[in-house]
Amino acid sequence: MTDDSFKKIVSSKDLTPDEDLPKITKIETQKRKGRYNIYLDEDYAFPIDEAILVKYALYKGMVISDDFREELESEDGFRKAYTRSLNYLNYGLRSEKEVRDDLAKHEFSDVADEVIEKLEEQGYLDDLMYAESYTRTGANVGGKGPRVIKQELKRRGIAEENIEKASEQYPFDQMVENGIQLAEKVIRRSSQHSTRETNNKLRQNLMQKGFDSDIITQVLEEVTVEKEEDEEYVAIKAQGDKIWRKQAKLKGYKKIQKVKSSLFQKGFTGELINQFIEEKELEDQNE
Repeated sequence: MTDDSFKKIVSSKDLTPDEDLPKITKIETQKRKGRYNIYLDEDYAFPIDEAILVKYALYKGMVISDDFREELESEDGFRKAYTRSLNYLNYGLRSEKEVRDDLAKHEFSDVADEVIEKLEEQGYLDDLMYAESYTRTGANVGGKGPRVIKQELKRRGIAEENIEKASEQYPFDQMVENGIQLAEKVIRRSSQHSTRETNNKLRQNLMQKGFDSDIITQVLEEVTVEKEEDEEYVAIKAQGDKIWRKQAKLKGYKKIQKVKSSLFQKGFTGELINQFIEEKELEDQNE
């Protein structure tokens, strides 16, 4: 508010005895730092921020017109919303949508546009910068695939144009490297699975993590999925013994066919399955 507008509000014309405008009779400090309660004619009227108190030089005995009070309360509402957003941004970068959602959650939707505009002017809010930072973090720390990162940015309200620009922060070579690291973890956890099942799990995991087919193809060329013969047999023993015990109630041909079918679905070759079945039959005969 300018000095001229303030003078207009409390001008001698406004202060005629007939109008009897209210006066500040008390300025009370709140428990919350930087906040004050304003009393008009001995009655509590409204709360206010210290910055606004200083800006308008409010004092005991000052006359407050309806228009001036409305301006004070409006500016205080904006300041509370702005301070809320600054605190929210202190925890890390946020997208415009995230800030708007937070303002709405705390019932500041009416001043959201003004708050967003000020934050952008001050450089506290920048969706492209947010998207680039989010992409780098997802690639460097989370090891996420590019498709997942793009989907997450979209959910956070980032425009398609900014998502595409931010994707430049995740080069192809790094995608392949992250895919290889994920693939190696899957392979280490697949000692009891057949080569074919391991390969399927590998593809599935890479797709779920957001890697596209061209990346998956490159990753599969870089890692060793094929098991040695003895490793494959260790895997069929681990899987087959469980299935054999599970089908204990079945006998003869029915049991063998059930076990064969289950092992085939798990990706083991017919030759290896027959070898396993023969050994299990011999074990049963020797018991």
